[in-house]
Amino acid sequence: MQPPPVSERDPESLERYLLSFRWPYRNEEVHRILVNGGLPLWRQVLRFVPNPKERGRALELGSPPFHITLLLQRFRNYDLVLTGYAADGRPELRQQLESPEFGETYEFVCTCFNAEADTFPYPDNSFDLVTWCEVIEHLTENPVHTLAEIHRVLKPGGALVISTPNASRADSIANFLAGRNIYDPYHLGAPLKGSRHSREYTLAELTDLLEGCGYTIERAADIDIYPPASRNRRIFRWLMNNVVSRITGGHYRYHLFVRARKTDAPFRWYFPPSLFDLGHLAFYMAPRHPEVTFGINDVPHIAMGWGDLQRDPSGRAYRRSGQVGDIYLLVREPRTAATVTLAGGRGEAQAWHDNGGNLVLLGSTRFDAPPGRWTDVTIPLSADFEPGNPLHIRLDTEAGVDVHRVTTT
Repeated sequence: MQPPPVSERDPESLERYLLSFRWPYRNEEVHRILVNGGLPLWRQVLRFVPNPKERGRALELGSPPFHITLLLQRFRNYDLVLTGYAADGRPELRQQLESPEFGETYEFVCTCFNAEADTFPYPDNSFDLVTWCEVIEHLTENPVHTLAEIHRVLKPGGALVISTPNASRADSIANFLAGRNIYDPYHLGAPLKGSRHSREYTLAELTDLLEGCGYTIERAADIDIYPPASRNRRIFRWLMNNVVSRITGGHYRYHLFVRARKTDAPFRWYFPPSLFDLGHLAFYMAPRHPEVTFGINDVPHIAMGWGDLQRDPSGRAYRRSGQVGDIYLLVREPRTAATVTLAGGRGEAQAWHDNGGNLVLLGSTRFDAPPGRWTDVTIPLSADFEPGNPLHIRLDTEAGVDVHRVTTT
């Protein structure tokens, strides 16, 4: 007997297909609620996912409970790599799904890691597509780290598809005006830690973050995926979307969808002030690269005391240090020297291992760099240099110095 047809343009057939799957401990009522509520969203996600002629490779960040997984593997031409996050620290999740009606059985295996803090366990340039749907709003600290890892594992020209609720949706504004709470309820009993929304985005914030980090936006939209709950809500939505939006330039529909592309340009560690408190950002230190270029990846590598990012007449980015300027690199291979590109200052460039307070001086070089002339100052590294031990470059100056780049050789 032939299984019934399924079309991504026919929501009833999609609903029947998704509801047909069984797994251990499945709750029929909960599953129906999930599918009925999620299907309008998942259909929009499919519309943003490109369908290549040649078989591609896709990474799905946040795969459970596998509804988007089922739709992607049925309607898009990709081999899927699945991921999840396990609060108990397990390295993988396994789930078997079976649909007797459609004659399909799958065992989905998710690699588990913290996408907000861990290095993704995949090589550079591994995927043609990354989907990051209904996840970014759950992050608690640093979406830039996740975007950096996505950028790393995407192939040049690869696509990133994001979906997330709109922080400025008309329904939330209506609730606010009516004196109702707009925040997400507590998620007691949720199987995944951190399932509650931590920070929602506006369309302008999301596209600015992506473009600031070096992606190019191919398509971005706010879309009402659910009908209004009442006649008054329908009128309010119309006013917000057709009148207020023309005055403010805002976007007030329920959900955000973005497709962005990785270009040949390097990833930029961009921390917009609309998302990050700059006072606290001054204390953020997370070295991960063996080279630092100001304007691209400087923020996680520099300590306090640096001036604002500036550009010289040629467009080269730099910051000016105070009398002491500290830069940290993470170099995993043997190196014999570090080189600082600087201008407009005099003093000493030093290289250290901090070793938890037990300081080890690796080398130092005196410099006198004229203003406006970029000068390479090389610091020889002694045999005490330890690959993998953060390399601390300190600029001890009379009145500060402009710094563009630090490299190791």
